[in-house]
Amino acid sequence: MITIHAIKCKKCGDIIYSRAVHDYHSCTCGSVSIDGGFEYQKISGELAYFEYCTLKINVTKDKLYNDWNSGNNLYGIIRKKSSNVRGVAKKRRKK
Repeated sequence: MITIHAIKCKKCGDIIYSRAVHDYHSCTCGSVSIDGGFEYQKISGELAYFEYCTLKINVTKDKLYNDWNSGNNLYGIIRKKSSNVRGVAKKRRKK
């Protein structure tokens, strides 16, 4: 399990992260973007439109890179309206 630094778009609710140095991701509405993978983070968009967040993902860095490099795109964006959240550790609610 690795920790991913991501951003959440305040307009559309998507959570996006970059898997490799040249993996440029935009949210669904196009208000914010992220690039840089694990080397650096370049964020495009107005500060008012995004917030930083971290995710715990049950995958290796190599698998994320290969996902980007092969064009499979199973990782990198979590759409607000999607129920398919691949590899993200969800917090359990206390009863």
